[in-house]
Amino acid sequence: MNILQAAQALLPELSRWRQHLHQHPEPSFEEWETQRYLLTQLKRFPELRIRRVAQTGLIADLITVPAGPWIALRADMDALPITEQPERPYRSLREGYMHACGHDAHMAILLGTIQLLYERRGEWQGAVRFIFQPGEEKSPGGASLLVQEGILSEVPIQAIWGLHVTPQLPVGTVGLRAGAFMAASDEVYIRLRGAGGHAAYPHLTADPIAVGASLLTQLQMLVSRAADPRSPTVLTFGRFCGGTAPNVIPTEVEIAGTLRTFDESWRRHAKSLLVTLVQNVSQTWNLTAEVDFRPGYPVLHNDPTITEKTRLWLTELLGAAQVQEMPLWLSSEDFAFYSQQVPACFIRLGTAGKNPDTHRPVHTPDFDIDESALPIGVAALATVAIQGLRAFAVPPR
Repeated sequence: MNILQAAQALLPELSRWRQHLHQHPEPSFEEWETQRYLLTQLKRFPELRIRRVAQTGLIADLITVPAGPWIALRADMDALPITEQPERPYRSLREGYMHACGHDAHMAILLGTIQLLYERRGEWQGAVRFIFQPGEEKSPGGASLLVQEGILSEVPIQAIWGLHVTPQLPVGTVGLRAGAFMAASDEVYIRLRGAGGHAAYPHLTADPIAVGASLLTQLQMLVSRAADPRSPTVLTFGRFCGGTAPNVIPTEVEIAGTLRTFDESWRRHAKSLLVTLVQNVSQTWNLTAEVDFRPGYPVLHNDPTITEKTRLWLTELLGAAQVQEMPLWLSSEDFAFYSQQVPACFIRLGTAGKNPDTHRPVHTPDFDIDESALPIGVAALATVAIQGLRAFAVPPR
């Protein structure tokens, strides 16, 4: 039985794991019950070395040769503060929270990968570190905390892989992109303060609403005129709060948004330009301004060599037509922190099937996956693990 067939045989268990996790979502850095459930499943494999990390996370090492080589595979654990809409048999039992980004599937796939590699541990040599990571959806990102704890440096991890469900791709396909793949993200918070007053006498006030509205338009010139058009940039403001009545000019407004970039140098420069523009416009209209950036995740960089090898391995597993080239992705992922430390490859797993809900975007209340994608994910991760260990093995002298 080949790896893909072995993974297909695990579908009943994969579905059971995924649906249990889907029914019991937990927010970022509060994945206590999720951790306990995963521990129960992992303890079925006595040779795993398991420990807790970052409070609610887990690491499990499966070792056949302690000297290595060592590679790592990662799944994220947290859910989103979204209320699930459709009535499904496995609908979330926790009101207000939902696995709307597929992390339930990621965990089930990693459990399946562990089982498959455990059963086939006579076929490979080295060590695999399985990472169940909390807090991907919330800054500072669980990956940054695990990097600080040394999970990629305490043993000689030579490469790391992760995957993410993708409703833009059909079941049976995977997507790859070498180099910069997913955007860096930063949250932007602007507070404007001035002398409010009666709406009938605007000349006696410093109007933060009018100036804030003008700023929203002017700040888009950072993208259209200051950014290199060959490097994608997005600056979007999703919140504008201020005022209490239609005939009162308020003393203060708050504006919040997100900056997405693919170049770290431009990322820094764009922040500087934004602050300068906000301050200059505010001063012109007798307002004071505060600008606060909350750093998000860096650019996710897929190592070109590892990604090309992964493409070859997955092509052999699934067929050339099933391995697709991905475009730049403007969303961000804290897997990027791992990619700053060791060679990394982030794989997109197609999950769109016949059910229309499997075509819904992530982070929406009716999002779902076609579970026939779960064995594809297991086979993909098991393949890159076995082939990766072989590629990093030191040839005998």
